[in-house]
Amino acid sequence: MIPQRLLDAAEESPYGWAPWVWERMSATARSSPPPVTLEIVRDLAGEDGSVLDVGAGRGRASLPMASLGHELIAVEPDAGMADGFEEEAARLGVSARLVRGRWPESAGEIPRTDVVVSANVVYDVADIVPFLVALDDTARRGVVIELTEFHPRVSIAPLFRAVHGVDRPDGPSVDDLVAVIVEELGVRPNVERWERPVMLWFEDWDEIIGFYGQRATLPIARRHELRPLLEPRVTEKDGRLHVGDRMGRHCTVWWRKDQ
Repeated sequence: MIPQRLLDAAEESPYGWAPWVWERMSATARSSPPPVTLEIVRDLAGEDGSVLDVGAGRGRASLPMASLGHELIAVEPDAGMADGFEEEAARLGVSARLVRGRWPESAGEIPRTDVVVSANVVYDVADIVPFLVALDDTARRGVVIELTEFHPRVSIAPLFRAVHGVDRPDGPSVDDLVAVIVEELGVRPNVERWERPVMLWFEDWDEIIGFYGQRATLPIARRHELRPLLEPRVTEKDGRLHVGDRMGRHCTVWWRKDQ
């Protein structure tokens, strides 16, 4: 958790996402090879299996399954993301049922589904055990969880230290999640570790400073302090600016219900 004194002083939530971020990442994903996660979901779903996407965002992890003809249900609490999901489904010309709500609170509205997927959501789940139990209870064939190897905010810990004098955690990690699954569900999941190019890029330094200033809960008047801290990590390719490693380290944690 970010210290409350920093949250109280923040001019905007460090947990929010500007629409352009997700639109840009979705566009990049469409032009990239399918992620390992999608291949695992396809295998579990078979030819006709239904899919539930928990924390669906704009549908990057699940709309390709609807495009293949699978029945798809999506759960998304954020109004902007849910609107984006509907826009992406319309663009692809596919149908999907969208439930605007949080998980596991909305689990009672969802029928049992063959495959349950949740991509890049578990980092910010405050009470992870009920979340996982509901995923497992809803799935008939298997559960698939995608996440980065470490919590995404680990990478900005040096910024907090530099501008606030605050040390941030170096986790949680995928290994922590696996340990919870083993202990609480009695399941030893499979773990696929893989890499892909980072999908987030910036047009200019104003976008970089705005993005990282928001995440570091830094007042707008102080955000100029970030540029010398970030400059050593910024690279440019084809007119796009990237911060940090160009390759992202991801993991897909999954299990079959017949294990």
